[in-house]
Amino acid sequence: MPRPELLRGAPGRLLAEPAPPEIIDPPQYSIAWVILAVLCILVITALIVGTLKITRAVEKRIAYRRRPGDVEALKAEFLRAVNDVADRHEDGALEVREGHHELTGVMRRFVRRTTGHDVSSQDLATLLADPRTRAVGELIGDLYEPDFAMSTDRDLRESVRRAREVIRSWS
Repeated sequence: MPRPELLRGAPGRLLAEPAPPEIIDPPQYSIAWVILAVLCILVITALIVGTLKITRAVEKRIAYRRRPGDVEALKAEFLRAVNDVADRHEDGALEVREGHHELTGVMRRFVRRTTGHDVSSQDLATLLADPRTRAVGELIGDLYEPDFAMSTDRDLRESVRRAREVIRSWS
């Protein structure tokens, strides 16, 4: 702390005049701070947007893996067709013979759509010879009797159940 006797020159006189009482403005902030703040906001925004895009892409990939494949979609389509035959039969709109005939057509279309081979006019031996179509061939062979007989004791519900099993087990 300065001693007052050292600041005085002649008796009663100060070496320097005191500063007039005035308000001094604070120093101005540099433009660099504004630029830095804007850059920080941009970086934070970019991080948030990047995180959202990455997590959404991961979610889309997971959802894509979980969605049914083409074969599964075809199975679902033909299971609906088989169920439609069963529903129309239970409503009385379809006789047993007509139901078996439609079921045979559904199964032949199923093979054509899944394998790419047109089996709509192939005989039963050809269907049974191919390991992929053997199960369908066996089912169609069992459907021939109620398909072409004038009367049959074959239950359409059992044929529908077997058709569903063949479609579900298809790979």
